[in-house]
Amino acid sequence: MEREELEALFRRYSGNVFRRARAILGDHEAAEDATQEVFLRAIRAQEELRAVTSPIAWLYRVTTNRCLTRLRDSARRRSILDRSAVRPSVAAEPAIDDALTLQAILRKIPEELQEIAVCYFVDRLSQEEIADLVGLPRRTVSYRLEQFRAMALDETTRGDLAS
Repeated sequence: MEREELEALFRRYSGNVFRRARAILGDHEAAEDATQEVFLRAIRAQEELRAVTSPIAWLYRVTTNRCLTRLRDSARRRSILDRSAVRPSVAAEPAIDDALTLQAILRKIPEELQEIAVCYFVDRLSQEEIADLVGLPRRTVSYRLEQFRAMALDETTRGDLAS
C-alpha cells in the first residue's frame, strides 16, 4: 500500500474510527490516541489491509479490539490502585454516566460478546452486517446478543458496576 493510499484511507475513515473509539471509551483524548494507534496498526499491517474486501470493516474491528484492550488495561490499573488507595466518588453528568455504564458492562462481559455488542448497540449495525463483519452465522450473532443482554441486565440489577 502506497503512502498516498494510506493518507486517503486516513482522510476517508479517521472520523468513523474516532467516533467509534469515543463511543466505546467515552473520552475524547483517549479516542484520539486510539485512532492514532489504529492507523499505526494499518501502516504496520499493510499486506493484511490490502487483502481485505472492506477497509472500514477491518478498521472497525481493529478499533473495537484496541478500545476493549484499553478498557481491560484500565480496569486492571484501577484494581491495583483501589487496593492501595481510597478514591472519592464524584457525581457524573448523564452523558458521562451512559459511557461509564457501557465501559463497566463491557469490562465484565466475555470478549466474544464485547465486539458484537459494540457493533449492535453503538454502531447500530444489523445482525446480518455484524455476522459479515465478524465471520459468524447470523443466528450465532443473535444468540450472543441475547447472552449480552442477559449478562448486562444481571450486572446492572446487581449493582456490581462500580467494582
